[in-house]
Amino acid sequence: MKKIFFPFLTLLISFSPAIAVAQNCSCHELLDSLIKKVETDYAGYIHKVKEPGNKSYENFKKEIKTKSGNVAFIDCYGILDEYVKFFHDGHLFIIEFPNPSQAQSDSLQLLIKHMPVPANYTDALTKKTEKDSVEGIWGDTFNQQIAIVKKEDNLFYGIIQQSNIPKWEPGMVRMEIKKVKENEYNITYYKDNFSKIHFTGAHIDKNVFLSFGVYSLAKLFPRNPEIEYVNLNNPSLPVMKIIDNKNVLLTIPSALIDGKYLDSLLDKYDNAITSTPNLIIDIRGNGGGNYIWGRLYYIANTIVYPTPKKIKDDDFLMLASEDDADYVKNRIASYFKKTKDSTGIKYYDELISKIKNNIGKVIGFSYYNPWPDTAKRVVMPNPSHISVIIDKGVASAGEAFVQGIKETGTKAILYGSNTYGMIDYMNVNIIPFDSERNQLYYLGYPTFFSKEIKTKPINPTGIKPDIYIPANTVDWIRWVVDDFNKK
Repeated sequence: MKKIFFPFLTLLISFSPAIAVAQNCSCHELLDSLIKKVETDYAGYIHKVKEPGNKSYENFKKEIKTKSGNVAFIDCYGILDEYVKFFHDGHLFIIEFPNPSQAQSDSLQLLIKHMPVPANYTDALTKKTEKDSVEGIWGDTFNQQIAIVKKEDNLFYGIIQQSNIPKWEPGMVRMEIKKVKENEYNITYYKDNFSKIHFTGAHIDKNVFLSFGVYSLAKLFPRNPEIEYVNLNNPSLPVMKIIDNKNVLLTIPSALIDGKYLDSLLDKYDNAITSTPNLIIDIRGNGGGNYIWGRLYYIANTIVYPTPKKIKDDDFLMLASEDDADYVKNRIASYFKKTKDSTGIKYYDELISKIKNNIGKVIGFSYYNPWPDTAKRVVMPNPSHISVIIDKGVASAGEAFVQGIKETGTKAILYGSNTYGMIDYMNVNIIPFDSERNQLYYLGYPTFFSKEIKTKPINPTGIKPDIYIPANTVDWIRWVVDDFNKK
């Protein structure tokens, strides 16, 4: 069994944002810098390249270096993304942080494409017998209404219909969407300041939820029954709904939210949760983010362990690097310095020294965490059953929640389909590479990895549900409700 550990910063993304869009290096030089960073910081490079003696990697590296020679800096995202995709790890990625000046933003606005939404678009969609799942009217986290319209084969434009964001008007193209394969899309998104950023491998969950990075859209038309379970003002936020006298629903589409919001929702519905036998927790499409799950583990608990003794073994493993040492110092240890926790400060000072003294070696890694007295946990009579709905969109911190709730007790049953498989390598650090010349592209890499990565890997298969829901089911929540009510 994998050891599940719940530190205060589990899977929290950390980065230093870019401050400009100026650049002075070629894509070829940028790729060289990226390769050096990955081979230094990413433990998967050892497991997937060095240990098996992967000759295909060296051939791939030569090919992509040759390809990069003909690519401009501003168009380098595709090359950089292609390189990190070699490792098939969702926690290894390229992210862009453009931050143009006002004058640059004004110039970029002139480059935004325009396209009128077809007249009577909803009627046309209703009559269209063959349409892609992404076509329709969508609402986003900024209360914009976006019509996604087919431009040509496998290319779609997301066109503003309504927006309260300054300078964004109806007819302006907010998104360009390229279909890669069934329910997989690469997206070029234009930010409020008209700079563009890229996302690969986006997909639609629940028939109504399209999420990429920190952006989320809900499909308003054509209408699917599951739109009833989405917060239309902000599709990223959780929703609670009393289904009937046996079932209460909680949806958590994203962990990139403030955990206090989820806690406040649980407080508001506490009476309903504790008086209803089945709590449905729908986390489909939850690609991870922050540790927000504490209250749910308490609700799900059925196992009261004795007070644990001090554990000597490390929880995870790490390929020690200077970037890891900086990450621990600036993103974790700094918390204990602010709170003046002398034990925590001492713990991390020693850990940072350990990392610096073992650069290039695999070492043990653990968070400082005063273990709770689990012998004092309370087992609540209700909910007596917890139905957790999962799918391929569940990854990272979403998968950590699935593992945790299964190890917390015996109440939870998993419904749906396999999760993504993005948790063997964990806890993302986002860093610059070639930072003196590059202030646009950043590398995200996982800082540590599971001790069972070779014996009990989860990537890329994912976590399997206890009960599979038929793939063509229109409303998975109703399917789970019916399954529970007939028992």
